[in-house]
Amino acid sequence: MTTPDPDSCYAALQRRDRTFDGVFFVGVTSTGIFCRPVCPARTPLRRNCTFHASAEAARAAGFRACKRCRPETAPGSPAWTGSAASVSRALRLIDAGGLDESVPVEALGDRLGVGERQVRRLFARHLGVSPVAVAQAKRLAAAVVMIDTGAMPMAEVALAAGFGSVRRFNEVFAAVHGETPAARRKRQNNLSMGTRMMPLTLSRHQAPFAELLVVTDAEGVLRALDFSDFAERMQRLLARHYGAFELVEGSAPAAITAALDRYFGGDLAALDTVPVATGGSDFQKTVWAALRTIPAGTTSGYGALAARIGKPGAARAVGLANGLNPIGIVVPCHRVIGASGAMTGYAGGVERKRWLLAHEGAVEPATVIPGLTRDPASF
Repeated sequence: MTTPDPDSCYAALQRRDRTFDGVFFVGVTSTGIFCRPVCPARTPLRRNCTFHASAEAARAAGFRACKRCRPETAPGSPAWTGSAASVSRALRLIDAGGLDESVPVEALGDRLGVGERQVRRLFARHLGVSPVAVAQAKRLAAAVVMIDTGAMPMAEVALAAGFGSVRRFNEVFAAVHGETPAARRKRQNNLSMGTRMMPLTLSRHQAPFAELLVVTDAEGVLRALDFSDFAERMQRLLARHYGAFELVEGSAPAAITAALDRYFGGDLAALDTVPVATGGSDFQKTVWAALRTIPAGTTSGYGALAARIGKPGAARAVGLANGLNPIGIVVPCHRVIGASGAMTGYAGGVERKRWLLAHEGAVEPATVIPGLTRDPASF
C-alpha cells in the first residue's frame, strides 16, 4: 500500500480527517507510539512524525500501538472487519425483531457473543447511532408503511411494528414525524382523494346582534354555523371533521335563511327542522343530537344532558363535545348552562349566549350588547 506524501498526511492528521483513517498511520518518534490520523491526542510536531502504510509497518519500525485510538482497530484491519460483521449480523437480528421495546440491548449482545457495552461501541463506531435508535427507526418505518397502505387499527399497527403500547407508539411517532399516526393516516387519505375534496358553500347572514357564517354542502345541508369573528375556529372544526374541503362563497339555501329570519323574528321552533350533518365521533354526534331536543325557552346542565343520552357519569365529556359543536344556534349548545345556573363558556362569547337565551325567554333580558340592532325584549 502506498501512503500519501508526508505533507498531505500531516495536514490530514492536523484536521483529524476520517477519510484518511486506515489509509496511513503516524509514528511519533518522541514517544515511540503510532496512531491513527483520527487520534484525539494532541497533534505532535511535524519533525517528530513518520508515516506508514499499515499498522504492521509501524510496528516493524519499532513503534507500539496507541491505547487511545487503538490503531489495530482501524478500518480495513482484521478487528475492524470482524466488528463490522458483528454489526451486520446485529442489523439482521433487528430486522427480524430481535430488539423491540421488550428486548434489551443486553439480549442482542448475548446473541452476538459480546457484552451490552461492546454492542453500543460497535454501533457508535460503524453507524454513529445507538442500537436502540436503529431499532426504533426500523419500527417507525414499518409503521409508516402500515399506516399509509392499509386500514389496520392503530393499536394493531403499534403491536405489529414492535411498540410496547399505543401510548408509546404515539409519543415516539409524533416526536419523530411531527404528527400523530392518526393525523398522518388522515392526511394521506386526503391526499389520495386528490381533487375529491368536500365542496362547501359559505354564505353570510345578518343576525340582530352579529354576522353569521353559514356553511352548507352540495345537497343544501347545514354543515357549520358560526359568528364571522370566529371564522378561524370554524375552519379548524371543518378540517377536523372532513379533512380536505373547498370553501367557496355563495348563497345559502333559501329554506335555511328563511328559517333563521323566522327564528330571530320570534318563531323559536323555526330551526327545529333545518337539516344538519357533521363529522365527529359517535359520542359527539349523540351529544349534538341531544342538544336539539332541548326545547327553546329552557336550559339544561351538563349532567342532565349526560343522563339524557344514557351516560350519567359523562358530564365532563359532554361539556367537551358541547364546546366542539360546529353548528351554533341551530344545534343549540347555548341552552346548556352550569349546574349553578351560571352562564358558562360559549364559543361566541357569554354575552351572545345570554342574548340568545333572553330571546328564547329562558332568562331575563340583559343590557343590550354593543352592536345589537335590536334589544331582545323588543321581539
